Amino acid sequence: MINFPTVLTISRFIFAIFVSVLLFFNSNLAVIIALILFILGSLSDALDGAFARRRSSQSKFGAFLDPIADKFLVFLVLISLVYQRESIIVFVITILIISREVFIMSLREWMANSLNGKTLEVSPLAKIKTIVQMSGISMVIATPIIHLSYYFELSIVVLIIGTLFGYFSAFKYYKESDKAIFIK
Repeated sequence: MINFPTVLTISRFIFAIFVSVLLFFNSNLAVIIALILFILGSLSDALDGAFARRRSSQSKFGAFLDPIADKFLVFLVLISLVYQRESIIVFVITILIISREVFIMSLREWMANSLNGKTLEVSPLAKIKTIVQMSGISMVIATPIIHLSYYFELSIVVLIIGTLFGYFSAFKYYKESDKAIFIK
């Protein structure tokens, strides 16, 4: 049986697809709808876990699907922004974010397989990274409808800060996994 937190998790796949498609329409309405849907998808990331813990309805399927849905939302929207905005800096940041996430997913998988199911818990720093990155992506999405000087540059700075948080948390995860190897 699918519970409400799992429905929220699955909704991120749907939000990602709609946002990505809307980004290719050259209208303010499409940008506004894409922005709202991305924000809703981002909020569902925080809400699904909160609902699951509050109602004691965590499931193995939900725990498995949640990080995949997160990555799908971020990756698909960033890749769409690269093509739609034709920006080298968005391209570079996208490559850095995707590389970091693939590294962390691989590290978690390796630890689970090599260290008898030991897992890396999501750190507070990684949660901050997610909030800052989602904010930066939202700002980049909104760029065509925000007519302020240097708004695009500000959105890129926020995205870079989120990326730096991501790499710092990845380094901490790596160090934690390194400790686990020696404890074994």
